[in-house]
Amino acid sequence: MSRFHAFSAAAAALLSLAACEPTAKGGVGAGTAGAVPTGDFVLVGIGADAVPTRDVLLTIGKDGSLSGQGPCNSYSAAQTAAPPAFAISGVNSTRMACPAHKGLEGRYFQALESATGIEYAGRVLKITGPTYLTFEPGRPASMVAAGQSAVNTTAAAVDAATGAAR
Repeated sequence: MSRFHAFSAAAAALLSLAACEPTAKGGVGAGTAGAVPTGDFVLVGIGADAVPTRDVLLTIGKDGSLSGQGPCNSYSAAQTAAPPAFAISGVNSTRMACPAHKGLEGRYFQALESATGIEYAGRVLKITGPTYLTFEPGRPASMVAAGQSAVNTTAAAVDAATGAAR
């Protein structure tokens, strides 16, 4: 096979893969730097602190909306800035009393409300601000029904399309 044919085949494969990519909020292609995939993410860190319980879910909707489940309360918020910027007007949450989780959930909601940036790279979603939040694709194990995958398939598709390391 000549170099020209090999190059043509590689270019065609790349273009067909790009045509199948999901898109992120604001029309940014999922393979584009700064793109944020939709789907489910599990909180693994607040600032420099690890979250060993991994029981906080963040779901990013196709319209950029945020929703999820803390260790106690469910929540939702509207993301009003196009990535990589991040701004929400406030977190709406249920108000169940859960003294054992109040510290984690309070820190999480406060960090989310004061955040100013969002990025996705290397299978890690970061929401940045005075206190940064770190997420991995997927759902908390406690929220996954038997026989279902805990992996965020949208984020996995983005990683596959961009060649991100696992």
